[in-house]
Amino acid sequence: MKDRSKLADRMSSGSAAFDQILGGGFPRGSVSVIAGDPGTGKTILTLQMMFHLARQGGRSLYCTTLSEPTLKLMRFVQGFDFFDAALFRDRIIIRDLGAALRAEGMVAAAAQVPDLVAIDSAKVLHDFAPDHGPPRSVFYDLAVTLAGWEATTFLVGEYRNDEIGRLPEFGIADGIVQLRTMPAELTKVREIEVLKLRGSSYVSGQHFFDIDAGGVTIYPRVRAPDQTSTRPSAAGKAASTGVSGLDALLGGGLPRRSATVVEGSTGIGKTLLGLHFLLAGARAGEPGILLTLEETPEQLWGIGKGFGWDLAKLERQQRLFLHYSSPVELSTDRFLNDARQRVERVHARRVVLDSLTSVALGVASERRFRELIHAMTKHFRAAGVTVLMTSEVPDLLGFGSTRIGSHGVSSAADNVILMRYAEIGGRLERAISVLKARGVAHDNALRRLVIDRRGIRVAGGFTDLHGVLTGVPTPVREPSQAARRNGGKQPRRTNADQSRRTRSR
Repeated sequence: MKDRSKLADRMSSGSAAFDQILGGGFPRGSVSVIAGDPGTGKTILTLQMMFHLARQGGRSLYCTTLSEPTLKLMRFVQGFDFFDAALFRDRIIIRDLGAALRAEGMVAAAAQVPDLVAIDSAKVLHDFAPDHGPPRSVFYDLAVTLAGWEATTFLVGEYRNDEIGRLPEFGIADGIVQLRTMPAELTKVREIEVLKLRGSSYVSGQHFFDIDAGGVTIYPRVRAPDQTSTRPSAAGKAASTGVSGLDALLGGGLPRRSATVVEGSTGIGKTLLGLHFLLAGARAGEPGILLTLEETPEQLWGIGKGFGWDLAKLERQQRLFLHYSSPVELSTDRFLNDARQRVERVHARRVVLDSLTSVALGVASERRFRELIHAMTKHFRAAGVTVLMTSEVPDLLGFGSTRIGSHGVSSAADNVILMRYAEIGGRLERAISVLKARGVAHDNALRRLVIDRRGIRVAGGFTDLHGVLTGVPTPVREPSQAARRNGGKQPRRTNADQSRRTRSR
C-alpha cells in the first residue's frame, strides 16, 4: 500500500499549460475519463502523459484493444518527440485488454504498476458484463480494484455528448476531460475541456490545443485579469498616435492603457495608422510590437520605405517588433497566448493587432471571439500596454450604411476611430472621425484624411457637404438672402405672399 499522505498529491500531466488548467495536475489515485470523437488526440495525450511519468521514474500499464499492441503502438508514437523506445517493457507495459481481463486478470497485470493505468478503449468493458447483463457491475468492480492499487487511472473512449455522464464509467470517475474538433471559418480547431475534477479548482471552459511533432500542445484560454487593474490611465501624458491632427481630435492622444479599434474599408490606411502609432512610441522610447495577419515583415519594410521609414533598422535596435502569423492555419488561442508572451518578453508598451477581421477566421464562434478579445485587451491594459486594433468593414462606400462594431467587439474598446471612403467630385476621398473616446473630451468633427509621401495627415473638414459617411455626400445648400437676414431660417410665407405669387403666374 502507498503512503496515505501522498494521496492528496498531484500527478503532473507533463504539460505546464494542462497542469495550470487542472489546478496542478491530476489528483493521485483518481479515475478520469478522457472522452472524444475518433481522431481528436485522446491516445496521443494519454501516451504523452505516460512517457512523461516514465522519465520521472514512474511506471504505467496501458491496456488496449489493439492486436499486437506493443508493435502497433511503437509505430504509432515513434514519430513524436516524447517517444523513447527504451522506456517500453520496463517503465511502460502494454497489454491486450481482453487478455488482461480474461487470462491473468487486471490485478495480476497491475501488481507491479503502482503509478498509472490507462484503458483504451474503456467502452469495451461493456462487453465483459456477466451474461450480457448491465455493465454497471463491471465498472464498480473495477473501481474497487483501482482503489486498492492507488494508481491514477484514465479510461479512454469515444463517447458522444449524450453518453457523457449517463454511462456507468462516469459514475466512478473523479474527472472528465473531453477533446473536440470544431469547425472554424477557414480550418478546424481542437478544443479540450475539463468537465469535472472532483475536489479540485480547475479552469473551466474550452481551451485550444494542437498536435504536432511534440505531441499535444495546450493553450489555456485567455482570461480577463482582475477588473480593478484594467482601467485606462488618465494620469500622465497621452500616447501620441503619431498623427498630430488625429491627436488633436482625441484631445491630445490615446489614454495610456487604453484599447482602440480603428474601423475602415480595405486600403484606407488602417495599417499605416498603426505604423504611425508604433513609430511615435519608438521615438519616445516606448517599444512596440505589430501583431499582423495581413502583411509579412518584408512587405511592411517595403511600405515603410515608401514613406521614408526604416522599419528593419528599428527592429535591429529592438525599438519596434513585427510578428507575422498566417491567418490560414490560425488558432486564435495559440495566437493570443503567443502574443502575450512576446509582449512580455520585449517589454512592449504599445501593441497593434492587424487585424481583428483575420483573427475572427480562426474562432469557432463569434461569442468565443468576443470573449477572447475582451480578455486580451484587459490583460494588456493590466500590463500597462496601450493597444490599437484594426478592423475591416465590408463596404467600400457606405451607401447609407455606417455599421460600427465589427464582430461585436467595439464594447471592448475605450476608443473607436472611424475611417471611410467618400465619392466627391468623381474622386474617392478619405474621411476620419473619432466616434468614441472614453473619458476624453474629444472632437467629433469629420475630417479629411490625406496620405502623402510622409504618411497620414488629417486635413480640413467637410463643412460644405452632408452625408459623407454614406459614401455619396451632397452639397450643403446656401441659405437665401432672406434666410440670412432671418438668422439662417427661411421667412414664413403669409397669405398675402401666396396671393401675390398666384397673380404673378
